[in-house]
Amino acid sequence: MREAETKLIWDSFSSTMAYLVYPHELREVIQELLNESQGLQTFMEKLRDKISAETDPVHKTDLRIFFNELRKHVT
Repeated sequence: MREAETKLIWDSFSSTMAYLVYPHELREVIQELLNESQGLQTFMEKLRDKISAETDPVHKTDLRIFFNELRKHVT
């Protein structure tokens, strides 16, 4: 993944920190997805899959908050 894409992801995460219940857990998810992804589009697809698979409503909300912020920065 390009450095600019990684920076965009972490900047989006930083922007959402105040709204998250479990920021440390989301940070771990982001790092895991970064390691598995070759580009921003792949990262976002894996994040969507993670949101769909999440059963805990609070964790799901944290993921959605981050995803929406990232999407706002991408488009």
